[in-house]
Amino acid sequence: MLITVIGFFTGILIGLTGTGGGVLVTPLLLVLTPYPAITLIGTDIVNGAFTKLLGVFEHRRLGQVRWRLASFLIIGTVPGTIGGILLLSYLKARMGGHELDHLLRLVLGVTLFCVAFLLPLARLGKIKPPKTWLDSPAFSARLNLIAVGALVGFLVSMTSIGSGSLLMVFLLLLTPYPLGELVGTDILYGLATMALAGSMHVRMGHFDSGLLLHLLIGSLPGVVIGSRLTKIIPERYFSWLFTVLYFSLGARLLVG
Repeated sequence: MLITVIGFFTGILIGLTGTGGGVLVTPLLLVLTPYPAITLIGTDIVNGAFTKLLGVFEHRRLGQVRWRLASFLIIGTVPGTIGGILLLSYLKARMGGHELDHLLRLVLGVTLFCVAFLLPLARLGKIKPPKTWLDSPAFSARLNLIAVGALVGFLVSMTSIGSGSLLMVFLLLLTPYPLGELVGTDILYGLATMALAGSMHVRMGHFDSGLLLHLLIGSLPGVVIGSRLTKIIPERYFSWLFTVLYFSLGARLLVG
C-alpha cells in the first residue's frame, strides 16, 4: 500500500512538472524498504517508462510537446544511457553487493543535493536562458542540447534520477519556452531514455515485477491527474517544496 501511495504521489508530480519520478521514488524506497539499491533503480526506471508514456499522450493532447527540441536531447541520450549501463555493469562485476549499494546511495545523495541547489535558481528566474531562440537553433545550441541529453541519460541509467528533475533545470537554463511545453518535452525525452535504460536493466536482472506492479497502480492514474493540473496550478508554487524534499532525501541517503 505504501509503495502504491508513493507511486501515485510521484505520478502527479511527473504529470504536473516533469519532475518527481526517480528523484523521489528511488530515494524514498531506499529509505523505507529493504530492496537493494540496484533493484530499486532498475524497477523505478521501468516504472518511469510506463508512466512517461502515458504522460506524453496527455501532454501531446494538450499541445505541450516540442518535438524538435526533444529530438536533439534524444540523440544524446542513446550513448549516454548505454555508457551509464556499461559502467554500472563494470562496477557490479568488481564490487561486492554492499559496496555497490553504498556507492549508488552516495551518487544518489550528491545528485539530489545538486538538483536541490539548481532547481530554484532556474525556476525562479535567477538564471535566465538566452532571449534569442528559434525552433531551428544554432549549431552550438544543438551541441549543447545533445551534450545535456547524454549527461542526463548517463545519470538516469546509473541512478534513475535526471530525466525529469535535472533535465528540467537545463531546459530552463537553455530555452525560453513556456513551462508547460518544457514539461511535455521533458516527459517525451524521459520516455525515450527510460525505455532504453529500463530494457537494459531488465536484461541485467535489476528488476522486481511485484514492486513494479505496485508502483504502476499508483503512478498511472497520478500522471493523468498531474498532466491536467498543469492548466490549473502555477508550477512555481512547487519549487521550494521540491528543494526542501530533495535536500532532505539527499541528506538522509548520505548519512544513512
